[in-house]
Amino acid sequence: MNILIDDKPLAEILRAYELPMATKEGHPALAGDYHAIEVMASLEDYYLGKAEADWGDEENKTQLLGCSCGIAGCWPLLCKINVQGDTVVWSEFEQPHRDEDWDYSAFGVLEFDKQQYLEAVQAMQNL
Repeated sequence: MNILIDDKPLAEILRAYELPMATKEGHPALAGDYHAIEVMASLEDYYLGKAEADWGDEENKTQLLGCSCGIAGCWPLLCKINVQGDTVVWSEFEQPHRDEDWDYSAFGVLEFDKQQYLEAVQAMQNL
């Protein structure tokens, strides 16, 4: 399942953001090299951060995208998912296999209307 943000694949958005970092370390092909993951839990629970949020330094992040090889921990894109009233917030993005040179702080946060978000998750479930 591809994750789309304003009709644009999340991996494509990340490619543009990560390209300077990947190029600096001599591996530009790593930028945005993410693929959809298979979610074994309830999609709603997963994408609300209620299931499998056990990645990252504090084990409080959810894997959004993964590596084309299919191994869950190979090249995961992580973030913290929080529900704040009528909003779902993705923050604290992380690529755990890279050091502080891969800084996602300027990537910021992504905020979604909760109702639209849940409808998008439901649509993913029906694919």
